[in-house]
Amino acid sequence: LLTAGFCCVAVAACPASPMSRFDRHRPTARFALLLLLWCCSELFLLSEGKVMPMSVTAELLRSASTSGGGGSAASTRTVKMLLDASVVRFEPQVLNLAGQHTCVPRWDEVQLVNVGEETIILEGVSSAHNVFHPTTNRIGPVPKGATIKMSILFLTQVPGTFDGLVLVHTNLGAIPYTVKAVAAENPFKVEPVVGTKVVVGERFHPTIFVYNPFDVDLVVKDVNSTEDFLQLQVPDKGDGDARRSGSFSGYTRTIPPKTQKAVVAVSFTSQITGKFKAYVHMKAGSHTLLVPVEVMVTKGGVHVMPELVDFQTLVSPLQSRSMWLTLTNLNSQPIELLSLYDPKQDANLQITGFDQKGQNVGPGATVRFAKVTYHGGDEGLMQGKLQLIINDTDAVSATLDIPYKARVLYGSLGFMNDKTKFQSTPGKVTSTLRSIMISNNFSAPILIHTARIDDPSFQISHFTPNSLLQPGDAVSLMLVEFTSNGTHALYTRDLELSTNVTAMKIPLQVYHGKLHCQVEHGDVRECSDSNLDLNMGTISVTESRKKHINITNLNPVNVTIETISCTHSSVNLFMEGVYGPKGNLAQGPRLVPKKLEGKRILTLPPGHRLAMAIEVVAAEAGSTSSVVTINTRRKEQIALTVRYESVLGNLAFLPSKVRFEASFPGRIQSRVVAARSTFERPLKIESVRSTDSRIIPELIASSLRPLARTEIAHIHYDPSKSTSHDESYPPQSDEVDWDVPLSEELIERWSRRQKMWDDIGSKGQTDIEATLLFDTNIVRGAAVKVTAFLTKPSIAREAALSFDLTQVGTSVSQMLLIHNPSDAMLAVQLVILPCDSVTEVNATCDTGFKIPQEAHSQIFHVKPHADMPVGPIVFEPQEHTTYNTTLYLRNNLTTLHPVKLNGVGGSGRLVFRDGAMDFNLTEADMDAQALGGESLPYRPRRLAISKNFVATNDCELPVEVKAFDISGLVGCRGFGFEIHDCKPFTVAPHESVELTVSFVPHFAASRWEQRLRLHTQSGVLAVPLRAFVPPELLPQLADRSPFLGDSEDSARKVISAISLALCAAMLCIVAGDIIKVFKGKGAAASRDSAVRPSEMIALLSWPSVNALAPATWNNESARRNQQALGQHRARRERREEQEMAHRQEMADRHHEQQHQQQQQQQHAQRQGGASASTATHAQGGGQSGGGTVAASPPSAGSVAGSSTQPNSQQAHSEVASRQAAQQRAREEADVKAVEEASRKVLAEELWRGVRRVEEERRRAREAEEERQIKMALQESRKVEEERRKLAEKEAQAQAKQAAKAKAEAEAVAAAKQPKAKAEVAPKAKSKASHQQQQLQHPEKDAAEKAARQKTAEKGVREERERQAREDRERAQREERERQAKEDRERAQ
Repeated sequence: LLTAGFCCVAVAACPASPMSRFDRHRPTARFALLLLLWCCSELFLLSEGKVMPMSVTAELLRSASTSGGGGSAASTRTVKMLLDASVVRFEPQVLNLAGQHTCVPRWDEVQLVNVGEETIILEGVSSAHNVFHPTTNRIGPVPKGATIKMSILFLTQVPGTFDGLVLVHTNLGAIPYTVKAVAAENPFKVEPVVGTKVVVGERFHPTIFVYNPFDVDLVVKDVNSTEDFLQLQVPDKGDGDARRSGSFSGYTRTIPPKTQKAVVAVSFTSQITGKFKAYVHMKAGSHTLLVPVEVMVTKGGVHVMPELVDFQTLVSPLQSRSMWLTLTNLNSQPIELLSLYDPKQDANLQITGFDQKGQNVGPGATVRFAKVTYHGGDEGLMQGKLQLIINDTDAVSATLDIPYKARVLYGSLGFMNDKTKFQSTPGKVTSTLRSIMISNNFSAPILIHTARIDDPSFQISHFTPNSLLQPGDAVSLMLVEFTSNGTHALYTRDLELSTNVTAMKIPLQVYHGKLHCQVEHGDVRECSDSNLDLNMGTISVTESRKKHINITNLNPVNVTIETISCTHSSVNLFMEGVYGPKGNLAQGPRLVPKKLEGKRILTLPPGHRLAMAIEVVAAEAGSTSSVVTINTRRKEQIALTVRYESVLGNLAFLPSKVRFEASFPGRIQSRVVAARSTFERPLKIESVRSTDSRIIPELIASSLRPLARTEIAHIHYDPSKSTSHDESYPPQSDEVDWDVPLSEELIERWSRRQKMWDDIGSKGQTDIEATLLFDTNIVRGAAVKVTAFLTKPSIAREAALSFDLTQVGTSVSQMLLIHNPSDAMLAVQLVILPCDSVTEVNATCDTGFKIPQEAHSQIFHVKPHADMPVGPIVFEPQEHTTYNTTLYLRNNLTTLHPVKLNGVGGSGRLVFRDGAMDFNLTEADMDAQALGGESLPYRPRRLAISKNFVATNDCELPVEVKAFDISGLVGCRGFGFEIHDCKPFTVAPHESVELTVSFVPHFAASRWEQRLRLHTQSGVLAVPLRAFVPPELLPQLADRSPFLGDSEDSARKVISAISLALCAAMLCIVAGDIIKVFKGKGAAASRDSAVRPSEMIALLSWPSVNALAPATWNNESARRNQQALGQHRARRERREEQEMAHRQEMADRHHEQQHQQQQQQQHAQRQGGASASTATHAQGGGQSGGGTVAASPPSAGSVAGSSTQPNSQQAHSEVASRQAAQQRAREEADVKAVEEASRKVLAEELWRGVRRVEEERRRAREAEEERQIKMALQESRKVEEERRKLAEKEAQAQAKQAAKAKAEAEAVAAAKQPKAKAEVAPKAKSKASHQQQQLQHPEKDAAEKAARQKTAEKGVREERERQAREDRERAQREERERQAKEDRERAQ
């Protein structure tokens, strides 16, 4: 409106009549002045604040309509906001179902009210959780204000907490509704029949049991099934009584209190495959039960036997029972058995014999694929199922369920142990009769059905079948008679009792009372029937030699040794100890006298072993033989012959005891053994052997000269050569499979080995003691003691990697330093256990740690005794929690090596005090705004409220706010809200920041709500911005609303843009007019006569202005200029004609005046002639002719004057035209010059801007290169520092080793003879000097490495400087070419 009014006034102010030079510039000045006034008024209106339309909820739209806002704008907002979920109100808002039970249905109703402004179309309801089943009684249109009901059924099969969404589908979209429930086990102990698979044609016949938890009888009735394929029958009837649900309606079942009873049996058979689901409905008293029945029918072909693995009854924690599983493949295609596991993870169930790599079963083949063992655990009935996974394409058929059950009942059938032992006397036939007493130690009655012994030597009599023993009873159950056949019998037979609990076995032991002997490492035989001969070999005089013998009592009774004697004084006996059946020491060692007699020297209990050592000491040269005799109380005599041969001389070894340092499989140590012979003739070394496979001797000499020191053998210590698989620490051939994912079984096997080694270390059993036995042609079994130690290798320098506190959503990485302590190449692979292999349920499967694909698939090879960083290992937390996991280093040295990974995920979080920014407008705010300043004359001042809000960072990391937006509108202002001091900021941990927010309502509404979105480094934080207006203040707020409502802001934006553009243009025009006026003052005097009073100035007639205007404006201006030029020419012609007519009129008027004067003169003359004489009349006649002639010149002069006056005026007009043309030419030349100068200035500015951008890019490139060079230098310095520290540590360790070796050498030199000192000391010194040289080498190597590193860094720097120089030269060359091209274009 203002624009139209000002334009009208401007047009009216422009006169149509000719103007003077001053007046012809006045319209432009007036028009510019009016436009400036208009811009000022618009700027004043805009100072009220920026207004943007906003989205509001249906409640806000209703408030706006009731407060006076209506029309098309209100209806348009209503249509847009129907997509909001608030168009439907739920009653209740959230459905909470607490205290529910499994298999017990619960129905609840929820009301849906259409609170929107229009009719919505209800399309249906659905649930995102399978325990909630919604339904509705109405599908179709729902008018405004209408209410419909939605029923929700809650039915679950398992207890727990459930939280789901029910979706109400409408024509506007899906509206979610929250439903929560908590369910526990139902008190009737009814279990769902689910997870069952049967073969086509196989009958499925489960029974449903119901428990009565009440103190009165429970009546079960109204039993039926929801589907016809599921048949029901009475549980105690046969299969012929199966009936459908319709014929089962009158059936009832009464259950006594606290009793569980079968209520109904389900019968199902199908000839087609698929999943069948139904419900068995029953009424238990006042409670309704729905038992889900789900059966999966698959094609036949794969059968597992037995169908039910029954472990029967286990009566002891030590008792176990095993069963083999067999599978038959009746398919036409082979199958592969992939895995077998127990979903319950029963600790007492053990699966062995299953090939985890997979086992193929051909068509028609039957294989035994696994052994299942159950150990006694907690008492009770244990049930479960095993799951066998095969490679079937059908995901359901690929899983086979194998149920199992076991009963654990602790107790036993007691018996008298001494009544179950029978002696067999050699050479005599005897008969022994015993009464077998049985006691019931179970907590339940025991019914003994049968008794039998699978041995003809035993006979059972006086036994009554089906004998009942109450708990605690003890009776004589039977008589057992044993008949001996006169042999040395030593065996055990079982008396098998079949009971209602389990099959019990009572051991019946037959014995002969003899002892068993074992000489050294020979076989165990009866001592009295063996030829016990101990050959000590050849020994030197004064030399001692010892051998061992074990005497064991295998009888079930004690055996007492009464006497021990020896026939030669050079033989000594030692009792090294008595050991129990498990190897435990029962009695300590002691010396046995030469002749020991008594009634009871030693009693050996059953299963105990006596370890004896026999030592001989040669006193003189020659052959010696002696007999050691041992007598027992059972009349057994044991004779042991000891023989040896002694010679003069001695064989000594240097060192006398070989010692190795702690080692591990993969690291081999070597020592040298020397010997000196004092025999008179040379000794020939025939062989050497070791008592331990890890101590490996290697002969390097075959003979010894007398009294000469000779190195005879190299002794190697290789811990990997252990003969025991349990003691083998290195990985087996099937354990290091680089391409196979890490399995739980491999980790368990490795863990067991680690535990075994830890147990060995805790018991001090990591020491290895072995003996090297040298055989020569004179001396046999010359012994050298060897000691070694075992240790576990470590391939990681750090046992754990800590990533500390890391921002959630970001990632950090570290490298792991690997050390190869072995003598061979070490291969390492980084592995993290996948989620599907984790057996324990973790809070989240996301470990937070990962290995990049390039590092995960790579195998790192580390040279012997070298270090190598491997990785990277990436930590990327997704939650605010502590992450702990284990990184496994799969390698060929220790199989696995664990490294603990830990990190903490954290972030910054801004928390507002109330969770939102709320503005609660009051009447005081309205009054304060009214008093705060002047209002517009046509309406009150608009309302604006400011408020401060405090946000606190309650987390561990700083929060960096980078940008703001309000409900998606980028910036700090929108939808009536404005954030003051809007710029990025950072809030430190546990610090606060204050935000100032102002609110300006632009139309009347009771509720305003938007979202302030703070963009941080970890995401977007959305904070509600809300404003609340009481209903009584809505009329006042409506009065302060904008004139045009929501569209006023858009109009103001357009008007503001036009105002600013025209204001700038008009300022330029006014300035041009003023310049033109001042320029025209100098030439005004010379052009007064040539003034063109009708000349007009076009507002957009200058090229400088036309260059800023659109092309249509230029064309229109040209057209108007041409039209004005034609009008100007027409007016000029009319003016010239008027001037000519005016001059002609002036000439005629002058001629008429002259004619009148002449007539007056003639009239005066005629009056003078009338009074004169006749002479005078004659003279008057002559004068009359002369007068006539004389009068003609004035006439002629007048004519001449009238003819010359037009010629002078035409010349003057031509001069003025030429001057005007010259003036126009000069003006056009000035305009062209100005345009050319403007183009040059613009081109130069553009070129300077391009060069400035190129220069900035070049500087940024140079800065980035400098930064990269500095970072590379820092990294190189850091690596050099770490290497220097490692070199120093290695040097210190080697120095300690050198000092230790030197001390040992000095100790050895001090203990030996002077000659030995002379021999050993130089070697010790040379060894110490050699180690000292080795100590110096690392420092030298470190210096060389540092020099190479510096050279490499220098080369890198020179290469980067060269590249930077080339880039600068290239940039300069391109800049010169571009400048030359631009110059050519400007010249053109």
